Amino acid sequence: MLYGYILIFSLVMVLIGYSIGRRMGIKEGIKKSMQNAAINFKIQYYNHKKCPICANKYKLKPKKNREEITNDS
Repeated sequence: MLYGYILIFSLVMVLIGYSIGRRMGIKEGIKKSMQNAAINFKIQYYNHKKCPICANKYKLKPKKNREEITNDS
């Protein structure tokens, strides 16, 4: 009978530890994902030249050559 109580008590302790660890892991995961969101937006803009907020695509203007810049002035 004593072994049954010990077994039930240990099973309850394992389940409590699992539930506490799971809740802490979820909170930590949410915090890390919020920190990485800004970096992901910057990478998306850099790779696709597309605004992550409004989804507009930006076209880069061609740069002038050094000779064109000196001849213009």
